[in-house]
Amino acid sequence: MQTLSQKFIYEWRYSAISAGMVVVILLAGLNYLAGNWDPVNAPWYFESGRAFIGMTLLVTLFPPYLCVCTIYGFRRSFALARKIDATHTTHLTQTIVSMPWKLVLSAGTLGALFAIFFNIPSKGWLNFTLDTPTDIGIALGQLLIWTIIFCFIAIRLRIARDFNHASQNVPIDIFEPSGLRPFAQIGLIDVLTFAGGMVLSTLQSVDFSFRPDNYYKALVIAVPAMLYLAVFPMWHIHKRMLALKKEELDELNRKIASASKSLEVDKVNELEILLQRRERVANCSTWPIDTAILQRFLFYIIIPPLAWIGAALVESVIDDFIGG
Repeated sequence: MQTLSQKFIYEWRYSAISAGMVVVILLAGLNYLAGNWDPVNAPWYFESGRAFIGMTLLVTLFPPYLCVCTIYGFRRSFALARKIDATHTTHLTQTIVSMPWKLVLSAGTLGALFAIFFNIPSKGWLNFTLDTPTDIGIALGQLLIWTIIFCFIAIRLRIARDFNHASQNVPIDIFEPSGLRPFAQIGLIDVLTFAGGMVLSTLQSVDFSFRPDNYYKALVIAVPAMLYLAVFPMWHIHKRMLALKKEELDELNRKIASASKSLEVDKVNELEILLQRRERVANCSTWPIDTAILQRFLFYIIIPPLAWIGAALVESVIDDFIGG
């Protein structure tokens, strides 16, 4: 029997967008009450009023973005799991819909601690007090962002583990891996989410000042998580396909070594077939990734650096214009 949360996530068509709208309206209202939309109220540790507005935008838009991505990730993961279960008995759909609440709560606590010790604010606790509503708004915003980030990573790690476990039992074929594509496509969800989050983080540069300090802490968490979540679901398939490919090549090499090297037509044809077969096997990929999936992986990965480079270039152009 489905729970109310499962029905909301998997059955209601507008679950992702409605959750995102509710969160963004609540956060925008809370920041309004705290006075965080007025650059005049910028705390002393912000370089400018624009930088303060950029941070307010970030803490207002980033949590709903992650909420939308989390629900979309659940729905997309469930669809991919159904594709796998349709051809293989893995019971993957049953494990996908179960919410690991203890894991999520533990990850959320870890994310809150990360925010407290590394991000509230970047200047450090020694020079930071919660004397004004703006201070409280920024602190709560950072807590919320990093709590949700760690919860999201925990959920996606659980799903990646489920796909990885299922990949140990599905049949493999190095010549026709199309049925294994979902094990690669599941990682696209996470790569796209992290790429979008990194691009959204450029809101901190709304004052046309690119500050590397605002990004490297996020990169320390985001990049390893993104790479791990992209590869881990299909890692066992890769190892199994690699072993199968080696086995095929070893068998072909033995047959080629023992085949007659006579120039008789039948013998030449037999040897040529074996050589062509070996070349075909050697060119087979051991990853369940086709060209389209690979292109999307690469495209998603290069988006954030381009956005950051763009932010830095804008800053440089503005400085040159003002200086000139």
